[in-house]
Amino acid sequence: MKNNFLFSLICMLFSFAIIINCCILFYNLGKQNNQTKQILASAKDTAKIRVQVLEQNTNKPIDGATICVIETRHYENTDKYGYSKLIEVPIIRNTNFDISNSRNWGEITILVYKSGYADNITFYTSVIPNSTKVGIVVHLAPIISSLDISPDINVEHPNQLWATQLINLYKKRL
Repeated sequence: MKNNFLFSLICMLFSFAIIINCCILFYNLGKQNNQTKQILASAKDTAKIRVQVLEQNTNKPIDGATICVIETRHYENTDKYGYSKLIEVPIIRNTNFDISNSRNWGEITILVYKSGYADNITFYTSVIPNSTKVGIVVHLAPIISSLDISPDINVEHPNQLWATQLINLYKKRL
């Protein structure tokens, strides 16, 4: 009798713990979604970008490639010349260095894909408020074998003047 009671008590406590953890999980997921909405709403400045998608080996334009700006979930397709339409994007500032050398530009993530080609994702693409950036070229690699399906991952570096200023702030002088 005591064993049945202890077993029932343990099962009830375990069930209660699972319910509490699920509540915490759903609360945090909702909180993250609200944070994303707040970041996008606070990005009052915008810029425009145009992306050109080319085949990696031949540099020929790729018609019908899909471009997704991850932060806005905005999708565009390329034309027969490999170009997207102008895409308006928010200026989401990276505040990691605000204490020492703040940035006056934002950063977005660009995903490009098309059936028959390996996906391509570029992180930290810089966008300057109230400007149009048209020199974004993405190369898609054709999938020839099963080894070719890995996505190409690119990172755009911050501008050299800003990086040099940051280095000079922290480089010890002897």
